[in-house]
Amino acid sequence: MFSALKGHKSLETGKLVDDLEHPFTCPETGGALQGLYALQWIGANVDRDEVARRPKGIWRWSELLPVRDPKNVVSLHEGDTPLLHAERLGAELGLDRLFILDESRNPTGSFKDRGGSVTISKCREVGVEQIILASSGNAAACFAAYCAKGGLEYIGLVRDDSSMVHCVQVGAYGSLTLIAEGDMRDGARLAEEASKELGALNATLPRNLYRVEGKKTAAFEIAEALGWQAPDRVICPTAGGTMTLAMEQGFKEIFELGWIDRMPRIDIVQTDGCAPILRALESGGKVEPWGPPTTKSAGLTSPAPACGDRVADIVRKSEGEGVEVTDEMNLQAEFMIGAKEGLFLQPASAAGVASLFSGARKTKVERDETVVCIGTGTGKNAPEVTGEALGELGRIPANVDAFMEARNSWMAGKK
Repeated sequence: MFSALKGHKSLETGKLVDDLEHPFTCPETGGALQGLYALQWIGANVDRDEVARRPKGIWRWSELLPVRDPKNVVSLHEGDTPLLHAERLGAELGLDRLFILDESRNPTGSFKDRGGSVTISKCREVGVEQIILASSGNAAACFAAYCAKGGLEYIGLVRDDSSMVHCVQVGAYGSLTLIAEGDMRDGARLAEEASKELGALNATLPRNLYRVEGKKTAAFEIAEALGWQAPDRVICPTAGGTMTLAMEQGFKEIFELGWIDRMPRIDIVQTDGCAPILRALESGGKVEPWGPPTTKSAGLTSPAPACGDRVADIVRKSEGEGVEVTDEMNLQAEFMIGAKEGLFLQPASAAGVASLFSGARKTKVERDETVVCIGTGTGKNAPEVTGEALGELGRIPANVDAFMEARNSWMAGKK
């Protein structure tokens, strides 16, 4: 059996829905769905250690993925990204077991590729031919690539502040990309309206559960890399919250299979310029729309996350924490990760590490905790903000005296 999918569970009615007849939303409510798997069958027939011997990538977990026929799989060899023990960075932050899941190694440079592969594969299985999506950048690049591989039409809506690198990628993959004026909320509204005009899939939550289904494979890989132990804490930089949903679902599935013996805490991190889920966690109420985002940490700008209440509930249930950071903290974390670990993440991806700075949290993270930060995307995809912070390169005449003067000045500035 390639997939042990039983169907989709409606998160509003609790009913089982035929995934081939209703692949995207609940037919009764139009609400979100979640894959439901024959875990008893998987437990009896799938050896977790045998899975490790399969070809690398997310599709080695096929029994726990929602594509029934392997001929529909569209893959660029995403997944199986390294879980890096950040020893030098951890020593700086007072943590012995700090890890970073380096999602920058995915084909288009971000964690979006896991969900992109599963989404486009399921679209092929059910006959969807057009995709439209509003994105700050990483998702646009991802879906353009996977649609190109799978033979689907992709239309990307980006923003004025989206990185040119993302826009160039979408065009290079042969897709139409347009700047939708306004913030992410405006782009999301336009994507929904345009999808109805075209009869296309608006590939965002809650329309698209497959982004969560793909990203949950990161939870499987984290547990496997830790010797089939759950970390004490997983930290997710959060805009719409798909990674938080994915971590909860992924760890829950392997917990119910008996492959791990406990669930981790799940923390979320948002910036002070766009923090609607954090505000709900603090108030104890529902997630309310944020005003216009003011953050430069592209990827953390979702002022009205459709699944925000689900994300907040996961944080509460897991006894995790919501942490607020600033753009300045994210840049500081980005440069620390680069200098200590040789890893170049974009500012939004460094937010998990920024959340571990002294004074950022209400509760202390203990030195011996196993902490996994999700490094969501490469800094190569968003160089503008980082480049501005670094400034221009120094220029010198080509002689050793000028070189030594410049180097000594640079060394003095580091002290």
